[in-house]
Amino acid sequence: MHFKSLVKSLLLLLFVFPFHNCIQAQDSWELKKEKEGIKVYTRNSLNSSFKDIRVEADLQGTIGAVRALLVDFEKYPRWAYATKNSEMVKQINRNQFIYYLEVSAPWPVTNRYLYANISVVHDSLRHNLKVTSESINDYQPSVEKLVRVARSKGVWNVTTLSDKMIHIEYLLEADPGGSVPAWVLNLFATKAPMATFEELKNILAQK
Repeated sequence: MHFKSLVKSLLLLLFVFPFHNCIQAQDSWELKKEKEGIKVYTRNSLNSSFKDIRVEADLQGTIGAVRALLVDFEKYPRWAYATKNSEMVKQINRNQFIYYLEVSAPWPVTNRYLYANISVVHDSLRHNLKVTSESINDYQPSVEKLVRVARSKGVWNVTTLSDKMIHIEYLLEADPGGSVPAWVLNLFATKAPMATFEELKNILAQK
């Protein structure tokens, strides 16, 4: 009986502790860049060679203004770093859409594209907004001369701080697909989110 109990304990250790370590590893965010209240964090991804990204910032603006920006797909190139083209493909309802996005990549890397489903949840009682964008890999035929993003999931969590201030937390998990040099991965893990939020900050301040 003692031997059986020992075996069960060992099996429990084998299954529980590696899983626990994975959770700890995934939660270890590292601050990579900070500028004018915008903070960019990264961590090693469990599913991709591209690091997970988290951006946090307190910005002037409202939840309504952020929602309007995130569903105005044709204007993404004005503020989303390296976005070459973006357009709505289908509106499912007022809070759910499918859109197409092409991202410019520096030579010699081929431009990436994706089709994504975006959903909007606005909690007026708690004064917060959650917008989730997730790539759809089997949607539409492949685009010639471009590489389809293997996986992408972005989440915008927006909370109201006051009548004129909001807090934004943006999380991104992505696999760009194909072969991408490390320096390009690093560029999009640090410069891209900072540049995007700087533009976002400027646009929201003008609303």
